[in-house]
Amino acid sequence: MNKIVALILFTCLTMTSCGLAYKVLLGIDSTPEWNSDDDIIRQAKKYDIASQFNLVLDTASYDAGLREIYRKLVSDLDLSDKDSTEYFSLKEAWSDDSQPVQFRLFDSQGVEIFKLVNCYVDPPIPMNWNVENCFDVFPPQVNIESLNSHNFDLEFLLSYSSYLDGSKLQFSDLPMDRYYAVITWNEFFKRPSKKLINEVKEYIKSNDQSKTLIYINNQNATLWSMMDSEMKEYVKEQLASGKM
Repeated sequence: MNKIVALILFTCLTMTSCGLAYKVLLGIDSTPEWNSDDDIIRQAKKYDIASQFNLVLDTASYDAGLREIYRKLVSDLDLSDKDSTEYFSLKEAWSDDSQPVQFRLFDSQGVEIFKLVNCYVDPPIPMNWNVENCFDVFPPQVNIESLNSHNFDLEFLLSYSSYLDGSKLQFSDLPMDRYYAVITWNEFFKRPSKKLINEVKEYIKSNDQSKTLIYINNQNATLWSMMDSEMKEYVKEQLASGKM
């Protein structure tokens, strides 16, 4: 990646809620790079991710789709509710749905029944994803209000994802199964991604329920959401010129 791009992304990261030292302990890359298809393939091999269900999140459309969902939910509230518990609960759920590393479980119809995201994991060591012992049972359970707010299904998530060649994976293309598990991962939140992938694999092995595991790499989508319009135009130019 161009040094200017890396510098701007570094600035974006250090201005977020967690300090740089905390991010280092958490295993977060302070100078993340834009990933090429070859980068994602190499990383997937490192984590033993099969290509059959190895997808990438669209750079911009997922964020736009998420905003549309929550804009509609907020608009359904009365104006007087803008200071209500329900309004702030929606904001918290939106924040959760925007996190870089996530685990979601859907039933046979693609309806979400569980989600867990990186900001609830015990930091920074040992970074145990078994929050509130949620993985001690199947399906997993957690007593956190915003995590029990399910505002979209598996089809929504798949609609904003694709294979590296640009082709789509439709819900109807999936094998008929009792459950569908989705991990969103990246090399930006390296340690949280690695820990989640390993823990979910062990969790699935330890339970007899039939499940299909889908991986969605969201490195570039995460970086894109941090950029202002000027930076996005610069990245587009770099991509068009083959420099990224």
